[in-house]
Amino acid sequence: MNGKVWIVGAGSEAGLITVKGLEAVRRAQVIIYDDLLDHALLEQAPAGCELICVGKRKNSHKKEQEEIHKLLIDRAREGFRVVRLKGGDPTVFGRGGEEALALEEAGLPYEMVPGVSTCISAPEHFGIPVTHRGVASSFTVVTGHGAGKTAESFNTLAGIRGTLIFLMGHSKAGEIAEGLIKAGMDPETPASVLSRAFMADEKRVDGTLGNLGDIAEKVQAPAVIVIGKTASMHLEPTEVKATPEVHCAGACACKEMPAGVPVGKEAPAQPTALIVGTRSFTRKAAAALREDGIDAREFPCIEVIPRREEIPGEQELTECDWLVFTSANGVRVFLEEIDRRKMDIRILAQLKIACIGPGTAATLEEARLYADLIPETYTTEALADALAQKVRKNEKVLILRAAEGNPLLTNKLENEKILYKDCAIYRTHYSRPEQQPGRPELQKGELSFDKQAADPGRPVTHDADLIIFGSAGGVRAYLENNELGSMQPLCIGALAAAELERLTGKKAVTPDSCSVEGIRQCAKMWKVHGA
Repeated sequence: MNGKVWIVGAGSEAGLITVKGLEAVRRAQVIIYDDLLDHALLEQAPAGCELICVGKRKNSHKKEQEEIHKLLIDRAREGFRVVRLKGGDPTVFGRGGEEALALEEAGLPYEMVPGVSTCISAPEHFGIPVTHRGVASSFTVVTGHGAGKTAESFNTLAGIRGTLIFLMGHSKAGEIAEGLIKAGMDPETPASVLSRAFMADEKRVDGTLGNLGDIAEKVQAPAVIVIGKTASMHLEPTEVKATPEVHCAGACACKEMPAGVPVGKEAPAQPTALIVGTRSFTRKAAAALREDGIDAREFPCIEVIPRREEIPGEQELTECDWLVFTSANGVRVFLEEIDRRKMDIRILAQLKIACIGPGTAATLEEARLYADLIPETYTTEALADALAQKVRKNEKVLILRAAEGNPLLTNKLENEKILYKDCAIYRTHYSRPEQQPGRPELQKGELSFDKQAADPGRPVTHDADLIIFGSAGGVRAYLENNELGSMQPLCIGALAAAELERLTGKKAVTPDSCSVEGIRQCAKMWKVHGA
């Protein structure tokens, strides 16, 4: 049976993907993605999802277009749910139409999911409306890649009174300006070059059409070029926060801003936290901490590898009385395999379900399944004690967890002579996070993992105030190549804290509740009191 492909526009940053696009990413079995998108979106992928980078940058193509077509077709024919994740919108110079046609020719189902294009988001992000009443009633988007070889002639473009937006035109800025001026456009027309929008080193440089080539040389690609009266506007948010760095290059139509002076408000320094663990854990914990004003950086160094063959079949499931989950990852792997096998979820109707904590139970609830047992304290030992009290004689317990599961649980069940089967339905793999492409200059505390640039024998120390570990495995994975430095450690539970103390001699703060909410409350107290 064939799968299906979703051609999804990722927008210009993780927050600008559509709800429909995010849903597709979260349900994907294969994601084929471009370099030039916010890689934080990949953290939304489910456990076991295959991630394939096919990014194409100037003078550097990981995959040619025909190879991408073949990948899409091959994975779909293998029966997978495939997401083709593209920066901005799939069809705004994104070749999404070509990929759709290739899928049509192969007889495979696909769906296009629009995205927020950089041609709109970048100007708005820097305070430039692409249209504005009384100033510009239209905007035209042109590829700057071929400059004078574009389908639209400069004579036509020069006659447009609205806003002109050139994508992929950074290296051709001088040619673009020369062509438009020769075609009759006023050299004093305001122009802006918006460099690396939504990245750490983003910058806006303002000038005129006459000096467009010069101001483009002051910034890096990728860049969006805006030409027209709206390019002189500087809309700023009313809330007090840091705004993008903006420079006026001299002959600017903006009357409020002196030449060469940066504008923007300085935000007070935020406390920073580095979160270590699986993608799902780092994503949830980071989102919770950001709501409380903590600058959370994710360090997803643990990959969940499903072991589908260890998940029992329908008959064995129906013969059990209890299902036991010790992590949200186990729930996801189990439910995804149930879905892949097209098993009727009603086979679980007669089973009772135990979860180690509310986070695991919440993941279960996404499938409209509800835990019958959650211990008062969210530890393996507490779960074992609760099961010993609740499981009746001759009832069978099926434990679905990681291969590295804590033996406390099974030891307790054996001592209580409870019938059980321990299924290692996934294992964890420790790896170093990839540096996001396109970010050679990093903000304070942002993570770089260039093995060639670093001394391989020297541990790395990251610049953050707080470091949060989601498991003992995360502690081991992080300390293999990194040091704590002056960061205050916070561990989700006693096992992780004990492992940290064993390896470093340092004691960690632990929350009362072994959950993301517990970490959040603990981090809030630390933010206020500094300890």
